[in-house]
Amino acid sequence: MSSAESWQSIAARAQKSVLDSIPTKWRLPPGTKATRENNARQIIHESGLLTATQLEITELTATDLLQRISKGQLSCMEATEACLARTAIAHQLVNCLVEFMPEEALAKAKELDAEFQKSGKRSPTRSPHPGSTTPPASTDASVVKVMRDAGAIFIARTTMPQTGMALETVSNLWGRTLNAHNPAFGSGGSSGGEAALTALHGTPASPLSTDIGGSIRAPAAFNGLYAMRPTSERCPHLGGKTAAPGNVSIKVSAGPACHSMEDLKLFVHLILTHPTLPYEPTCCIPFWNETPRPSAPLRIGIMLSDGVVDAHPPIQRAIRETAAKLKAAGHDICDFAPPFDFWEAALTTWALYFQTGAREMRAVLAETGEPPIKQFEHNFDVFKTKELTVPELFKRNVEQTAYKVAFQQAWDAAGVDCIVCPCAPAAGVPHDFPLWWGYTTIWNLLDYPSVVVPVKDLDLNPTQDAKDMGYRPRENPFDKANHELYDPELWKGHPVTLQLVGRPYRDEALIAVSEVIDSVVNAPGTASTHL
Repeated sequence: MSSAESWQSIAARAQKSVLDSIPTKWRLPPGTKATRENNARQIIHESGLLTATQLEITELTATDLLQRISKGQLSCMEATEACLARTAIAHQLVNCLVEFMPEEALAKAKELDAEFQKSGKRSPTRSPHPGSTTPPASTDASVVKVMRDAGAIFIARTTMPQTGMALETVSNLWGRTLNAHNPAFGSGGSSGGEAALTALHGTPASPLSTDIGGSIRAPAAFNGLYAMRPTSERCPHLGGKTAAPGNVSIKVSAGPACHSMEDLKLFVHLILTHPTLPYEPTCCIPFWNETPRPSAPLRIGIMLSDGVVDAHPPIQRAIRETAAKLKAAGHDICDFAPPFDFWEAALTTWALYFQTGAREMRAVLAETGEPPIKQFEHNFDVFKTKELTVPELFKRNVEQTAYKVAFQQAWDAAGVDCIVCPCAPAAGVPHDFPLWWGYTTIWNLLDYPSVVVPVKDLDLNPTQDAKDMGYRPRENPFDKANHELYDPELWKGHPVTLQLVGRPYRDEALIAVSEVIDSVVNAPGTASTHL
């Protein structure tokens, strides 16, 4: 790259290279665009570029796909080629890739099929999925190695927002990644490319998303997926790339976005036990306390609002209806009030995110004169992010510990098995809108595991979900804008999800509780009407 080359030139070249890597047989007609009325999934089904068998294969969950492969009913080559084809088409519709690797993926699939023919054995996990979104390192990160050791086939790398710290995936380099359901919305961030691709079934799951502020959960929520942010201290971190290595006050977590609770458990189990890296030094010693689905009634706390930004009407209705269903099923439901000011906690969170005032990130942008995206500048202005002195950093770390103590005491007093709350104050993020992160970042600050569950039978109803015209927003930079944004017609047809929160290190227990809640909320026979 020439030192004088503009970011616009670099971006055009990078975006063209991805499109050029797509074989002609998987190209859509020029000018094909997804719309609200004819969304990306409909176009994929009607394109004629996938056979009926390939459509069937790509609609399978990761668990079902693995079972067919292990029984010899499906080869790795067949599964990989189907996923590659659907991924190529998805990218042309929502712009979700930064690298497409069909030759590498097919070569690996051929190798694994030959191994199966010779030994009759499959690796425990074999599922095509996208890799990370940052430039490739010289060696695999630990979580990548764990997946590769388990037999995963890497087919692509996916998009993320500029700097990674945004709840919409947009950058000057790669452009904007669109929502799988409605192109007027973003795909969420920072793992927006993975979530959009998974929602469009280009891959059965995205098991390697990472989350330090909502980057697994927000994209999953906005695209109608299951997802989990495990306790970060249980996830291997070695080899992960970041603009500010060494900032460990709030640690990144790794987890999946997928289409079923069964898939979620499959990949979380693999990440948290990391069987081929038993002594990975960046996390606690691996363990898995298998927790059966509880048979006794659960005590579930409902946190309808964080006291900073109220969620939009359809999200509140989803939580209320969920509480009613759980109560009717015999579970004990109680209100859970935040034990401290979540706005003050957010100030601590953002100070700990950018202890150097984001000096490293700004230096990267300055290399080519690239302007920051709107969300990046907005949040820096709102939270008055600055470089911390060592005493200031120590003070913020003490605050973080105090919040952990207060929340633990509140949890103990409530005696709950989990908390149900919004994933975000809106069901999706319109382009360039600075959404409040507090419903996800609080669990990063506290390091509580959390699960995203779609509410599959909830259709936004303009009457039931009407805007509250008498609402008086709170005095903060987000609540008024979030309230003014809401229009039931704008969100009509969009998926709605719940966030379930559990105790730190008890990730298995949270999964077991989530299985119960999912079975009540999405009873067998419940079909998603959002795709």
